[in-house]
Amino acid sequence: MTRVIGQQRAVHFLNGLVHKGRIPHALLLSGENGTGAAAAALTFARVLHCENEDNLPCLKCNGCLKTSGLNHPDLSILFPFSARTKEETVQTTLRQVVADPYGYTLPDDHATISVDQIRGLQRQFAYGAYQGSWRTSVIMHADRMRPESANALLKTLEEPPPQSLIILVVSQVEVLLPTIISRCQFLKFPPLQPEDIQVALIERGLEEMKAGSVARSCGGNFRRALEVEAGNLAELQDRAFRFLDALVWGADGRTYAALEQLASDRQAVFDVLKHAEAWLRDALLLQADKQTSVVHAERMEDVQRLADAFDVGRLCDTVSQLESLREMNARNVNLQLGLLSFWRSVRGYAA
Repeated sequence: MTRVIGQQRAVHFLNGLVHKGRIPHALLLSGENGTGAAAAALTFARVLHCENEDNLPCLKCNGCLKTSGLNHPDLSILFPFSARTKEETVQTTLRQVVADPYGYTLPDDHATISVDQIRGLQRQFAYGAYQGSWRTSVIMHADRMRPESANALLKTLEEPPPQSLIILVVSQVEVLLPTIISRCQFLKFPPLQPEDIQVALIERGLEEMKAGSVARSCGGNFRRALEVEAGNLAELQDRAFRFLDALVWGADGRTYAALEQLASDRQAVFDVLKHAEAWLRDALLLQADKQTSVVHAERMEDVQRLADAFDVGRLCDTVSQLESLREMNARNVNLQLGLLSFWRSVRGYAA
């Protein structure tokens, strides 16, 4: 089972709940996919079913073997699925979530948590635990609940059964009903530190120097680090630099056409913006005379070129706008308009 990477503050808090016997009836863990909220939720739930007293599931006792195989009668995992998803696919996905909470396949855009899934949880919680003393349920991507699902869940949160725990995992807490948020103990998972990501990648067998480069370029997201590792890092970095090169110095007609094409592929936009942000942050580091922290040290001439194109204030504004554009990508807004607006700003800022 994958351990929780980094997030020492959150891990310390959750361990404290167990040691002090102050486990709430509902937890809300919020963080971008890949920052550890899912891993922490599954680990915490499984600890309650482990027969050995420790901060992590022992993975050897009867309780751990059952939770690992999704055969424990007192643990359920809810995950967004499309209405016609086959049961075989459902079970395969849930096993993948338990085995690798950082790298499992994300739900389809139109997948939701149905009211039938919530009603199943309610039936489970209506009875006492079959084994041990706790009933637990982890609702992955709880921000994908349909309105009727959220209202049904609210009833359970308002009158929670004893010795029961529901853990909601979300990346966009603001889409939840305020009444649901108010009935949960909230815990935020910020972006990971590059050092923690580097260590985790090395433990997975990646060479130290490449692990460091990947860790610094993935924006504090271990899921993204795994995707970068699996792809061609140099190619992704080069594409992001060409994107910035076109925004600052490219011909108008050619740049407009390229942005129009890029906007049609949401994942490609995510890739380009993530790595473009790394280039711009390198330019900031160079301006601050911190060359040793630059990600693209092997392409220092290109970093210098970007650093020369902006003053510090405008470069910071450009990074901030790029972060906003990435958030737009996550909210499924009109990316083409966002990219064109970003282009106009960059042209206005560049020297």
